[in-house]
Amino acid sequence: MSEATVERAGKRSTPVPMQAPGSVFLAFMAGIWGAFVALLAASPATLDDAYDWLRELPIVWEALMWLVTLPWTVAYLVYETGWEYWLRVAVVALVVAVHLCISSPRAPRARDAV
Repeated sequence: MSEATVERAGKRSTPVPMQAPGSVFLAFMAGIWGAFVALLAASPATLDDAYDWLRELPIVWEALMWLVTLPWTVAYLVYETGWEYWLRVAVVALVVAVHLCISSPRAPRARDAV
């Protein structure tokens, strides 16, 4: 082998940092939560109307929408309880944090590890 061949074989290209898979989904979920919290603070009547609309759907569609919007609906229902304000805010913040942690991207598992 020539020196050029050995030199080329020994060189390794540096990996290019890539965006983690799932980052766009996490950003989307954070945006939805941001809109929800903004509506909760600025216009709770809009969320009341959305909840009333959800309850008036036919049962099959209502069940499907409950599954799709479960974290936001649970947060809304918690906020509408008669609990003390600080407790409602703390529980809603906990729901937001748990949902965003579930939505966050994970490192791929090492399947070849023995």
